[in-house]
Amino acid sequence: MLTFAERRRLVLAVVVTLVALAALSLGGGSSDPGTNATVAPNTAADAGSTRPADPAFLPTVESLPAPEIITVNVPAPPQGTVLRGQANFIRWPRTMGLSPCATPHALIGSEIRVTNLNNGRSIVCDNVSVESLRDGSVIIIHTDVFLELADPVDSPISVEIEF
Repeated sequence: MLTFAERRRLVLAVVVTLVALAALSLGGGSSDPGTNATVAPNTAADAGSTRPADPAFLPTVESLPAPEIITVNVPAPPQGTVLRGQANFIRWPRTMGLSPCATPHALIGSEIRVTNLNNGRSIVCDNVSVESLRDGSVIIIHTDVFLELADPVDSPISVEIEF
């Protein structure tokens, strides 16, 4: 005699088999080999031509418009701007020959003249970031460049930046 679990498995197998057979018989598989073939509609273009017809969804090459040149006006970067504030230093890992500094007040790539107001020394550095500065400084300068302005123990220093 079959246990309850075995009877459930047997009933489940029978139900799955019946559903699969019903799907195959309704889904169409005919035993006649010629009835399942798909026939493409015959068109006049196919009658004597070996070249396939152009797809209906693609426009012809002659009807495509020529690309236009778009002029975009970009405002010039601010020039002659002078700001006063505090400068701090940071060491960037790879400077690639630049004298990097970072200020949110100038565009990336701008050359910035930084003048130490305490001793009059000045340097020119390249702006590499426009992110806001957390410590209230107007500019952060790479350590090697900062050494030309002041000693790191004097940091932060009062500076004037011009770009």
